[in-house]
Amino acid sequence: MEHLRSNKNDFQLSGPLIIVRDVLIFLMCVLIITLVYVVAPRIFSTSNSTNTVDSSGAQVLAQSSADSLTPQTETPQESDAMAANVSAAAETPPPTPDPTPSPTPDTPARHGDFSATFPSTDTGAGALYSYQSDTAKIAIQKVQSNGTTYYVADVWVKNIDAFHTALAKDSYGRGFHEMPLKIANDHQAVFAVSGDYYGAREQGVVVREGVLYRDVMGDDVCILRRDGTMNIYQKSEFNALEMLNDSVWQAWAFGPALVENGVACDTSNSKIKVKNPRGAIGYYEPGHYCFIVVDGRQSGYSDGMTLDELANTFVSLGCTTAYNLDGGATAMMVFQGKVISQPTNGGRSSSDIIYFQ
Repeated sequence: MEHLRSNKNDFQLSGPLIIVRDVLIFLMCVLIITLVYVVAPRIFSTSNSTNTVDSSGAQVLAQSSADSLTPQTETPQESDAMAANVSAAAETPPPTPDPTPSPTPDTPARHGDFSATFPSTDTGAGALYSYQSDTAKIAIQKVQSNGTTYYVADVWVKNIDAFHTALAKDSYGRGFHEMPLKIANDHQAVFAVSGDYYGAREQGVVVREGVLYRDVMGDDVCILRRDGTMNIYQKSEFNALEMLNDSVWQAWAFGPALVENGVACDTSNSKIKVKNPRGAIGYYEPGHYCFIVVDGRQSGYSDGMTLDELANTFVSLGCTTAYNLDGGATAMMVFQGKVISQPTNGGRSSSDIIYFQ
């Protein structure tokens, strides 16, 4: 027993060891407290924060993914400059166009439009016969002077398309001819005169309503252009390649020239100088024309006119250009389905007419 007791006493700690033991115990306690009250709450807090961030991040990602899948419509934005321009356009009134200058006789309207000079009033006051429409105004006077009876037709057209010509039997060729009245009625003409009877000759330029039928030059040619101007050319000054272009609306070849530049021409070289029935065309300005048909070879009624007398008649009327057409028994004037002149021997057939509707 004593021996055992002695061994038990041998296991008792010395003072320094006891101190070391207590320090270790203390440190363990501090460690446990630190773990319980400091480290563990932080770990728990960090875990929750991580979960929160992950959850929030998931929501943001989901939202971002949803946004990327949803079509986005971008509202166009006007730039400041554009907005300023729009505002300026809204506030600034549109400019007022300059008025179109009216054509004058020296400057004919393009494309044969004579609206600016076409009369707005009735031109037939006091006339023996009159026709007034939106495209043509015709006034016809009968004149008896010095044993001669003749008819003067004052004609205005609003457009060159109203200035018509027609061929006998609607066919071109020397073998085609009809009475002017028949041709006029076939085309519902209100007014018509006989033409140049191109079919009686092998020479002479023939253009009808812009169509060139013959380009063989005779002694002269009278050309009416689409702009409404009318000029006469002699054989020596005529160039078919230059002059017979798409500007030509009508061309007649009988002659001779009666008036040019407002002055009567010298007709002394004409083969027929005595008084005769006559037919001729005169020109005032684009869109304004004159036609004269002279009855003749009828003693006691009408002797007819010489070419000089006819030329002076056109000058007295104020025409600047005039050209002789076929005369004799062919010379005839038609108005509203009747021959109003008195042609020699009842008249004669012709190749063509000039007419208006």
